[in-house]
Amino acid sequence: MTVTPKKLLFAISDTGGGHRSAAMAISAAIRARAGSGIDCRTIDFLRATKLPGLSKAPEIYDYCSKEHVWLNNLLFKKTNTPSRITTLTNIVYHQSHRHIENELSIAQPDAVIAVHPLVIGLLAAARQRLQANWPIIAVVTDLITIHAAWASPGADLYLVPTPEAARLLTKYKIPPQRIFQAGFPVHPKFLQNKLSKVQARQKLGLHPDYFTIMLTGGGVGAGSMEEWVQMLQTRCAGKQLLVITGNNKKLYQTLLQRQATPLLHLYGFVQNMELMMAASDLIITKAGPGTILEGIAMSRPLIITGAIGIQETGNIDYVRRHRFGYYCPAPAQACKTINEIDAGLDLNSQNPALPNTTIVDGSAMIADIILQQAGWTYADLLGGAS
Repeated sequence: MTVTPKKLLFAISDTGGGHRSAAMAISAAIRARAGSGIDCRTIDFLRATKLPGLSKAPEIYDYCSKEHVWLNNLLFKKTNTPSRITTLTNIVYHQSHRHIENELSIAQPDAVIAVHPLVIGLLAAARQRLQANWPIIAVVTDLITIHAAWASPGADLYLVPTPEAARLLTKYKIPPQRIFQAGFPVHPKFLQNKLSKVQARQKLGLHPDYFTIMLTGGGVGAGSMEEWVQMLQTRCAGKQLLVITGNNKKLYQTLLQRQATPLLHLYGFVQNMELMMAASDLIITKAGPGTILEGIAMSRPLIITGAIGIQETGNIDYVRRHRFGYYCPAPAQACKTINEIDAGLDLNSQNPALPNTTIVDGSAMIADIILQQAGWTYADLLGGAS
């Protein structure tokens, strides 16, 4: 018997690449369990408001991340209280409720997964106004420094990646029984990789035997990556360098015009990050939670260059405290560390034991919780594939 697929709606905003990546990771884990029994859809609800400014949130975030991090931090500080978030949510919903409700009416979800802090309150208001009964499950994608918006009331369940995140939500008056530590939603493909470094390099057309460094600035290509590339080429000579500029086309073109060397490989926005990491001996990245947890999942040492925004600051201590890598804000310092690692002088354990509070396979646990919370059984869902 053919069963109509359940409709699962992921509510995000593309402020950076992490929220959509998290939604895709959870979707992949759910599809692995339910097949065609669930139809997953993703909507950027800040764009959907159609309000001046807010509908351009992704572009504003990119601009702040690349050029004016201070503005990102100012907005974080000025809005980081539950009362201010509630006031802002009420104003936004009053001005945009028709657009938000229209999106929900078209989607007709059976359950909604909020993977962005600023959409939780909007969804709760819409559910009440529409007199709907679909559950709202918030998936928190920040590790340590949690904005008050993540504690917007109205979600039925708040899934957090760390004990620190759980404590902060409790501090913001979210009932403890609605909070569950489920780990960070790393895409299953990072955990399923079976390729050796040499095999991954061969697949990418790289030299198979050179020590390989991956440098990324996240989806927006943030940070002083040009300076980093220059220093790495000078002080880590003889090492293969994979530079991922994300959506920063200007940076890509700038680096492309540098003198080409056989060991420098440039990439824009990539869909095969797991292959890039598999080919690498270590990863240099800003303190974005997604790349950090993906690197941990693939057992690659991390060099953290800095935080792009207050929300990433706690991640630096997280990496250092659990010995997942190093904090090297200066390129010269990073080069010294890289050369020591290559020489076998790594002061960290080569394979640090994961603390029992780190859940690497978060997507699987989150997927199971979503299905359970929505009241869907595997038997019901898999019937949709027949």
